[in-house]
Amino acid sequence: MLIDVVRPETWEELNDQVKTCLGLEPRIRARAYQGLSQAVYEISQSTAHFMSHKKAIGVVQGQTSVFEGLLGYYYKETYEVNARSHSQITDVKEWVESLKKDTCFVLFSEDHPVTGELYPFADELDRLLNEKRIFSFRVSHARHFHESVEIRPYTVRLCSYTPTVSVAVLGERFRSPALQVQNQAWSEVDFVKELSSARDGRSVNQLLVEKFESEMAAVAPSFLKPGTARLYDRALCVFSDVSAEAVAQKVFSKLGLSAQEGWKRLETTNMCQWNAIKMFRHWWEPAPSSDCLRGLLVVGPELLATKDFAKLLISSYEDIKAQQSWNV
Repeated sequence: MLIDVVRPETWEELNDQVKTCLGLEPRIRARAYQGLSQAVYEISQSTAHFMSHKKAIGVVQGQTSVFEGLLGYYYKETYEVNARSHSQITDVKEWVESLKKDTCFVLFSEDHPVTGELYPFADELDRLLNEKRIFSFRVSHARHFHESVEIRPYTVRLCSYTPTVSVAVLGERFRSPALQVQNQAWSEVDFVKELSSARDGRSVNQLLVEKFESEMAAVAPSFLKPGTARLYDRALCVFSDVSAEAVAQKVFSKLGLSAQEGWKRLETTNMCQWNAIKMFRHWWEPAPSSDCLRGLLVVGPELLATKDFAKLLISSYEDIKAQQSWNV
């Protein structure tokens, strides 16, 4: 006979295991979530309900897609929403001072989910918000793999490990109760195994990335401008006149990789690969052009370490370009 209930303590026990796995300080707590969007929703909504007397929030826009769909609730409930694009934040202190005294929390991202670009104002923003006792909900798509940050009392760092594994690292002053996550079915062994595997599989190599992007510059220059603060766990190149998805398929063929294996080592924003039309431009500021999205290739460290990979990629590009040319 099926007893159709879920044991809430399973999630709480999983949180203790995650804390141990990540080696967090005794004063710091962790919460497990099935993906970053769920983590952002649960943390922000539970805090809004718990701190219902505070009717203002702040949001830094144009950095990440995981804030999409959140703001409708706050507008409906007549919150004062102080939303500002990351490109408009030139004076962090000035923006923090513009927040209402009863601001409940501010949402922002430390890094860009596609390019690995870092937002230099993130750490200062976190510090200033803590000084004002405003909750700082800071999203990390990949920075947490390579850089630790101070978890201040009013800080919650929302870290993505895989599409189905995310962890919120909680400062001492965060006390908002969970909404629904504790009532889901959790496999402690599977979650911790996936978390550990994700942590072990990330590396950075600035010299390798810079060498590759330099070799590709004449054919497919880097997406990011020189001097941009970034994570060196990926290389970025943009083909202006061919599909990056087609180039990637040619690379897989030359390396003897299946598509499933290949797409684990590199990615593209080309919509043919994603079979979608609304994944990037509606939240990304400044919005990349359609041509840029079509031609952007994101290469991981495993392929970058392959001997003469830049030459192989250039030859693959030339093959695709030749195939789309008319013979007269």
